[in-house]
Amino acid sequence: MEELYVQTASFSRELRADFQGSLEKIASYGYTGLELFDKIYGGLSAGELRRYLQSLGLSVIGAHVYNDGMEEADMAYLAELSCPYLVCPGLQINSAEEARRAAELLNRLGRQWKQYGVKYGYHNHTSDYSLYDGQRVIDILIAGTDPDLVFFELDAGWSWRNGVNAAEFVKSHPGRFELIHLKETSRVLTPEDDMSLLFKKYNIQRGEDGYPIIPPEAKEEFEERRRINCRMGDGIIRIPELREAADAQGAKAYIVEREYAYTGDIFTSLEEDCLFLKKRL
Repeated sequence: MEELYVQTASFSRELRADFQGSLEKIASYGYTGLELFDKIYGGLSAGELRRYLQSLGLSVIGAHVYNDGMEEADMAYLAELSCPYLVCPGLQINSAEEARRAAELLNRLGRQWKQYGVKYGYHNHTSDYSLYDGQRVIDILIAGTDPDLVFFELDAGWSWRNGVNAAEFVKSHPGRFELIHLKETSRVLTPEDDMSLLFKKYNIQRGEDGYPIIPPEAKEEFEERRRINCRMGDGIIRIPELREAADAQGAKAYIVEREYAYTGDIFTSLEEDCLFLKKRL
């Protein structure tokens, strides 16, 4: 695999603390580009960021930005950055009707972004495979959106955690998945794996930076849940099969996203992910 991207949410804390140092590490591992997260741009203008990334041999394939955080200036920024894709990181959908309304919203946003030359998309989580009135949320979203306005970014880890074979799912919706998140998972989740249960059990609050404050007595349970994001290749997502299916359906890029540093350090974990995928794909 010549082109391989990384989602900066994987190391967002480190990126905020040391923007240039973090990106220099990522470039040194062999990643060729980034999918940006939550408007973490290092305080640089779009032109400055583009030139800095070019100096590292990195490009920008896309950006995850929450719908309620988008402003006109953000649209212009990403357009100047030559960012081809903007992705909605996810929506909370609890019924078939909400899914249909969400599809209408995605169409409107896709039409709005198209004038900036940026294609708008949606990233799935396990909840998007929930059934309402006999239909899965993700299927309602795909059926209800215009392919000329909205694409989808398949997260293989979240799919498999719900027991959905990512390769087969891509095949069932030809042409709709333009970006692929390569996220490993060790097993299919059960209802007991719901992280919200842990938040309730320990009354977890979030700090000013938005990250949950985990009390000492809860850390081991949280760690155990996060360990399902295991070493690349040790899990169940069947990477070669997914690559074959996604390439056949016109996928444009593969993006590593990591929630858990199985080496004990997020950067060495991402380095190993990159080395593995460069050899296998």
